[in-house]
Amino acid sequence: MSLNTLKLDLIHVESLTGGLTNACLKVEAKEGTFVWRPVSEQAKVLGANRDKEQVILTALQAVSFAPNVYGSNDEGLLVEWFKGDVIELDKAKDVAVELLVSVHQLALDGFNDEVKNDVMSLKSRILSYWSSLEPENQTSEMQVYVDYFSQEEELPLFTPCLCHFDIGAYNIIVKEKGYGLIDWEYASIGDPSQDLATMIIANQFDADEVIHRYCLLRGFDENKWKQAVNKWTPWVCFMGALWFSLGHQLLKDACYQELAEREMSKLKKLMPLIKK
Repeated sequence: MSLNTLKLDLIHVESLTGGLTNACLKVEAKEGTFVWRPVSEQAKVLGANRDKEQVILTALQAVSFAPNVYGSNDEGLLVEWFKGDVIELDKAKDVAVELLVSVHQLALDGFNDEVKNDVMSLKSRILSYWSSLEPENQTSEMQVYVDYFSQEEELPLFTPCLCHFDIGAYNIIVKEKGYGLIDWEYASIGDPSQDLATMIIANQFDADEVIHRYCLLRGFDENKWKQAVNKWTPWVCFMGALWFSLGHQLLKDACYQELAEREMSKLKKLMPLIKK
C-alpha cells in the first residue's frame, strides 16, 4: 500500500472483502472516507485497468452514480466511498437496467482518443485469460471453445458507447439518495449489447424481462436486441468460465472452480461443440 504520497491524515484503514481483482481498502481519513484500489499483478491478469478506470471516472465526475476520483499514484487509485448497503439481488433488476441505460447514454466528450479507441473485445479477453491459465488448468474441453471463438468474427452489432461490463447487484450501492455504481475497472467503450448480455449473466436475470425493460427505456427494437444478446451469451459465458478458472488458479479457492464449471455447463447447453 502506498497512500503516503496522497497526503492523507489517516484515521483507520481496513481490507474490503469480495472481488477477485480488488484487494481494496476502506480508508478513513480526516479528509473523508475513500476506497484504495491498488494496481496488482492479479488485477492485470484478470483484465482490470486502473489507468483507464481513472480516466473514465475523472470524465464522469459530475455523474451522481459514479464515484469521484480523489487521487492516484503508480500503485493505485483513491476513489469516493459510497455510504450505504449493497442492493439485494431480488430488488436489483430494475435498478440494474436503469443504471445500464444511464451508462450507455453518457456523452463521450470528456474521454481522450486513447479511451475512445480502446474498444472492449470479448475475443481478446477470452484469449488473454486462456493464455494466462497454467497448462494443467487448460482443459481439452476449453481448448475446443478457444479454437472456435478465436476463428469467429466479433463485429459490433450496435454503435459502441461507454459500457461498465460488471453491473452486478454486488456493485450497486443503495445510497441515502439514489444509487451508486462501483468497481469500474472493466469499464470501456464497447458494444452495448455485450454489456447487456454480461449484466444478465452476472445476475442470472431473466433475459427476456431485462431486454424488454432496456428496450422500453431506450425506445429500441426488442427483437434486434434479443438476437444480439443471444449471439453474445455463449461468448460471455465462456469468458466468465475462464475468469473463474483464473480466480481458482490465483486464489486456490474451490468456489471459483465450481463457478467455472457452472459457466462451462451453461455454455455446452447453449453451444454443444463437444460430442458426447
